[in-house]
Amino acid sequence: MTIPARSIKAFLCFALCLALLSEGAYNRTEGAAIPQGEVVVRVALGLGQKEAVLTVSQGAYGISDPDSGVEAGRLSPGERITASPSGIGLVISGDGGYPGASGSRILLAPMDAGHGVVTYGARSYRGAIVVENKNGLLNVINILDVDLYLLGVLPMEMGLSTAPAEALKAQAVVSRTYALKKKNPAASYDLVSGSSDQLYGGFGSEKEHTTAAVEATAGQGIYYDGRLIEAFFSSNSGGYTEDAENVWNESLPYAKAVASPYDAFALEAAQDANGYPGNTYSWQVRYTISELQSMIGKWNQDNPSSPINIGSLQSLSAHAFAFDPATRRVTDQANESGRITRLDLAGSGGAYSLYREGVRSFLGLRSAMFTLIPEGGIAVRNGAGAVVMLGQGIAESKGITAGGQAEDINPGGNSFFIATADGVVEMSKNDAGTVTAYVFDGKGYGHGVGLSQWGAIGMAQAGMTYGQIIEYYYNQNKNDGRLAVMAVQ
Repeated sequence: MTIPARSIKAFLCFALCLALLSEGAYNRTEGAAIPQGEVVVRVALGLGQKEAVLTVSQGAYGISDPDSGVEAGRLSPGERITASPSGIGLVISGDGGYPGASGSRILLAPMDAGHGVVTYGARSYRGAIVVENKNGLLNVINILDVDLYLLGVLPMEMGLSTAPAEALKAQAVVSRTYALKKKNPAASYDLVSGSSDQLYGGFGSEKEHTTAAVEATAGQGIYYDGRLIEAFFSSNSGGYTEDAENVWNESLPYAKAVASPYDAFALEAAQDANGYPGNTYSWQVRYTISELQSMIGKWNQDNPSSPINIGSLQSLSAHAFAFDPATRRVTDQANESGRITRLDLAGSGGAYSLYREGVRSFLGLRSAMFTLIPEGGIAVRNGAGAVVMLGQGIAESKGITAGGQAEDINPGGNSFFIATADGVVEMSKNDAGTVTAYVFDGKGYGHGVGLSQWGAIGMAQAGMTYGQIIEYYYNQNKNDGRLAVMAVQ
């Protein structure tokens, strides 16, 4: 039985309030169940929404309460429904429909499995849609086979028409592995559609050449010692990937630092008006002390439990130290890639240190692989060999003699001498010791763990296969049999 769209609300009210309405007034039919399975993923399209408007674009869809199993109606192409929260339930209406309350979830499922498209917001999506009331707001979740999901992921993650087929295949296997590893039965969704997981553009973003890569690798995942890996990837590793423990907490045997020279291929590709993709490989950002001070204020607003209380910022120092996952501490040993894992902030009222991804988050940089270049002030090398800002003029500073004594620098004179690449240079002892700004001379785009997308493109351009690309980034080219690309188990 097909129920007119404007009657949907009234029918949903009936479906969940049988004690109040006569069952003979409607034809009750069994609704579709929420799709499940090893290769089915649930992707959050919208979280914490006040309203969800869904329009059928292709195919016919059934509308049901997945908890009671009662179908409330069917929608044809062009028809739509609007869902709004009402207490712990939902209010559902069609075009010109009547008010009514349902349970806490509704399911829109294609009548012909695998064929159907629904529009939500500015995008259209294959598969089924669940709308749920969570604490008075709506979550909109797309549920579909992982390979249908990938059709909308690859164009967003590696959609260049000039991307070699082998790079696209590598991305397809990596993205499939990433999605399946994220499956979480305890939650109502597995992934989100933004960059915190994988960019997902849905049906409207699909392209022929990326679809071909998904189809050519259908069902394939990456396994290490027989287990599906966490297939991290980033846009450009800046010439060297990073150990997982230097970015997050966990040490993973397949997520280790490896040289990635083909990242520089981004510089050879055609550049747009903004310098993309070359600016994924190398970039510069400049912040004044005043701007950095404002960033401290923003940090303190967003992180009230760990505020940066240092008074007026005077200087920064950056360190590329490795993290020890056993002690859960940053060591004093250098990491392989040169990514900054500790940023020290010194101020008039104290000091504060930021670690690992907190550094990139605070600074808003494309990656944590950068060299810190101060403007103004005087930089010196300390006893540990690290370059730090002196924070004052030489006239107020002391030098350590060969005998270990603190003495004035060039006593009785108004200048001092330093050795530079251009030879010995004389400088005034009264030069200001105040830093006015910092330039962050950086490389890479993203966290740098796992596959580098531009590195993969460069490797494929050089003739490597998708299997070789995956072996290189996730097993450091050991070819010891521990890493395998095979059918999803």
